Amino acid sequence: MSLLLAGAASIPFVFESQSIRYKLGWDKTLLRTGKMLGMMAATLLLLQLVLSARMKLLDRIFGLNTLYIAHRVNAVLIVIAALLHPLLVFAPEDITSLPLELKFWPEILGAMLLLAVWTITATGLWRRFLDLPFHFWRIAHRAATFTVVVLLFVHVLFVSDTFEHGLPRRIVLITAVAYAVVFCWVKLKSFLHARKPYVVASVTQAARNTYAVTLASRPGAIFHYLPGQFAFVSFQSNGLTAEEHPFTISSTPTRPDTLQFIIHCSGDWTGRIGHLRPGDTAIVDGPYGLFSHLARTRQQELVMIAGGIGITPMLSMLRYMADVNDPRKTTLVWSNRTWADKVYEEECSELALRLPGLKIIDLFTRQDPKQAAKRRLDRMKLENFLADCDRQAVVFICGPPTMMCEMRQIMLRIGFKRRFINTEAFAL
Repeated sequence: MSLLLAGAASIPFVFESQSIRYKLGWDKTLLRTGKMLGMMAATLLLLQLVLSARMKLLDRIFGLNTLYIAHRVNAVLIVIAALLHPLLVFAPEDITSLPLELKFWPEILGAMLLLAVWTITATGLWRRFLDLPFHFWRIAHRAATFTVVVLLFVHVLFVSDTFEHGLPRRIVLITAVAYAVVFCWVKLKSFLHARKPYVVASVTQAARNTYAVTLASRPGAIFHYLPGQFAFVSFQSNGLTAEEHPFTISSTPTRPDTLQFIIHCSGDWTGRIGHLRPGDTAIVDGPYGLFSHLARTRQQELVMIAGGIGITPMLSMLRYMADVNDPRKTTLVWSNRTWADKVYEEECSELALRLPGLKIIDLFTRQDPKQAAKRRLDRMKLENFLADCDRQAVVFICGPPTMMCEMRQIMLRIGFKRRFINTEAFAL
């Protein structure tokens, strides 16, 4: 990315436009800087597709959650650079004297693009605050971004004489073709997934307001994944709309006949998950993520901290460890509101028997409402629970975002190593 940005920023220096060539001193510096920021904003905007395209290679290196966080940070940088671009370009001019004539349509288009980029970014960052339904926002976000990119290429090709001919113009055209190829690949991938649906084998209640959805594997095909990874799932059912949502795979790859997702009813869409019926179909895109003991370690001691339904990746890992007879020392601290919220209580007891190195510590914060504050997981409790754990242990934390952030800070304060602490969050 740094090389791409450096290359884009160098264009106003290597291929000077007429407007730069005939400026002097401070005016020339402002104009050149403004064009440099414009090229960098355009490059960052094009890279957004790569960051959000769910490329398996990038996921294996960085993790999809990290890429989505970078996508959001990148959006803010684009807005800043895009806003500074016209301010610096027109700084040497008397902007009030510029006529709004048809011949200035590339500049007018640029102003429209700036407004569109700001709107796309604002609605993306503040979607929950604006109470925008995810599926509607997602469709509008993708359509608007694609339109902006197409118009961006038009703006770049016609706004400056730098791109009228020669190498700069060829670079823009080649970049447009490359973007189109990646875009078509993303759409083709979605189309291929839709042609190979899974079948819902069962829908069972795993705990209060929580369902386990089991999918039958496709004949002759094996879904390869690591325990703890997640996938994007959409259902084709009369009981649910066909929205795509990320869910952790709670089953284990040692049992390839089925895929299982444990889903908590926490919203309008997930609240209807119990309406799924055997025979309904599901489209699965995955696996993704690096939240797995097989991706992070092979032999080290494990510490797992789960909040409620955040147990799902740990359950997948523990199921796998039991099937392969992994003897390593593992401590699971699991916080639930009440006993009724604990998923697969009997199986967890069985896992403790099958895994001699496993120690499960249950914490129930609202079993007695009057004692809720005292039962909350805090530093004192964690220090006590993990007193005999190696500070070099690999730590996995999954639960509500505020809980994960707090637990991570506590683990650092009580001596666990930053490089071994892993959290799971779907940064959508």
